[in-house]
Amino acid sequence: MRQADSQTSIPTLPSAPSLIARGHDRRALLAALTFIDRPPQSAAALAAWFEKHLVAPGWMPRPAHIAEGFSERVMVGSPAPSGPDEPALRELVGAARFRVLVSLRAFMPPASDDRFLAAAIRAGRVRPAGDAALWEPCPREDELLSDIVLSLFAADILSYREFHDAYLCVCKTCLRVDFDPSTSGRTGCPEHLPTATVNVMRRSRPPI
Repeated sequence: MRQADSQTSIPTLPSAPSLIARGHDRRALLAALTFIDRPPQSAAALAAWFEKHLVAPGWMPRPAHIAEGFSERVMVGSPAPSGPDEPALRELVGAARFRVLVSLRAFMPPASDDRFLAAAIRAGRVRPAGDAALWEPCPREDELLSDIVLSLFAADILSYREFHDAYLCVCKTCLRVDFDPSTSGRTGCPEHLPTATVNVMRRSRPPI
């Protein structure tokens, strides 16, 4: 996956001028893909991810602790590399990443389960971003880590639903996220043949 810091250059994002207007802000998608592609493996790395991708844009304060559904809270900060919370943090990050990927996989056709979008709206983890067609994340510090990452995906999907309906690919075998269905279909990846190729372009209003 190619990495970039530009707001308009997203890892694995295909050239789609009809769907992505030049200059549109895609920082939420970049932040989410960075977490999925390079999940933070230390408290310091996680704090840096929060600082760069959520605190600097003004979407949320940096949390002092994080949690997932199964876990105790783990401190976010800069302990020694072998600090006592590091194994617990890696387990928590892995669990959050898996829940996000499962939610994205369920979002794919034919299930097209977009309940996580409605949940993000109801819980106030996303909000309109001035323009009626655009959304931005606004998670709270006490949210589950997976819900924070899902709020990033939700904001971009609500803003660019047709793009995700047409291009989002999640490998059924390894859950790799990509945006190029031309090579391996919507449910495969370069390492795994697709189980099916579904070409869907639908127009949907945000859930309420």
